[in-house]
Amino acid sequence: MGKERSAAASGEKHNKMLVGVVCNFAAELKLLLTALLILCSLATLLQFIPSRFTISASDLRFCISRIAAAGPTTPPTLPSPPSLFHNYTQKETDEVLPSGIIRRAFNPYGAAAYNFITMGSYRGGLNTFAIVGLASKPLHLYSRPTYQCQWLPFSSNKENDTNITSSLSYKILPDWGYGRVYTVVVVNCTFPQPINLDNSGGTLLLHSSTSGGGDSKFNLTDTIPALTEPTGTFNLSLFTSKPKYDYLYCGSSLYGTLSPLRVREWIAYHVRLFGERSHFVFHDAGGVHEEVLEVLKPWMELGYVTLQDIREQERFDGYYHNQFMVVNDCLHRYKFMAKWIFFFDVDEYIYVPPKSTIRSVLDSLSDYSQFTIEQMPMSSKLCHSVDAAKRHRWLFINFGECGGNSRKVNK
Repeated sequence: MGKERSAAASGEKHNKMLVGVVCNFAAELKLLLTALLILCSLATLLQFIPSRFTISASDLRFCISRIAAAGPTTPPTLPSPPSLFHNYTQKETDEVLPSGIIRRAFNPYGAAAYNFITMGSYRGGLNTFAIVGLASKPLHLYSRPTYQCQWLPFSSNKENDTNITSSLSYKILPDWGYGRVYTVVVVNCTFPQPINLDNSGGTLLLHSSTSGGGDSKFNLTDTIPALTEPTGTFNLSLFTSKPKYDYLYCGSSLYGTLSPLRVREWIAYHVRLFGERSHFVFHDAGGVHEEVLEVLKPWMELGYVTLQDIREQERFDGYYHNQFMVVNDCLHRYKFMAKWIFFFDVDEYIYVPPKSTIRSVLDSLSDYSQFTIEQMPMSSKLCHSVDAAKRHRWLFINFGECGGNSRKVNK
């Protein structure tokens, strides 16, 4: 009987202790629930306040952390997981302003598409220049980039000060329908007066602005030295003398695995067709390997071929190895050195009917500044599957090209 009473007393004491513990925590729990209820009510009311007065989720987390820190039952702080970017130093951090607004920091790394990438700059006359290069296509698609040219002479005397002129320029987008990350841009600069007539030398500057006429806060301008004419190097006779070549070929970007046999056939055929006053410019975008170079070297030594290494352009994602930039650069580079300039690929052949010559056909087109050539497939029966024996004279080399095209010139 005594044991039962002691057990009952012990159980009653235990129940009182449990109730006491619950009651002690109930006051703090009530305070926490009240605070959460107030925050939820505020969040509901904020839905009807204009957007400029809204509080972000980060603000609510900040307030909750302050309330939790003031309470007597703050839970232990858990160790934060290691950052995925622990090897990088963050230069800026978020800042809490006195008003309570959190100013977010945006830390850029690397670079987006470039504003402008120059390949070449050339004179087009006494007061005109052409600058050939690449620019960000999204920039031209969603913004209004503008270009301005300025001539900065070397001499600073009063007579030459009048040559410090600038001109608003216009742009040409040759491959706009094909451009990728980068698109080809040809900037034409026309000044109101002749430039560098005294041959004192100077530098052509291109001011490339990302958002012409837009908000100045977001408009960035890069000043690019596009062309430098050293003192005494300006040759005025370039625009009046007879061209060095009758025919000049501007080749597209060469890439992939080229056949030395086909290249040898192609160059031999067209040198014979165009004659001694002809020249061929090839652009190596990775396709001129050692065997192809061995084929081109003799022609380079004879002065028929110029080979340009353009592999660096592969860094910039453009259409078809940036061939529109390449051929436009070739056009402006050699426009005063040839009477006619041709643009076609090394798997295509110019074909002239037997009763005509390339000279007679082009003489009949002398009143035109440009013309296109009809394209037709070549018969595969003209192709040889193996290399022909080497000859001492190139005119005996086979002229076939399997699977290629020919360009037919009509009167």
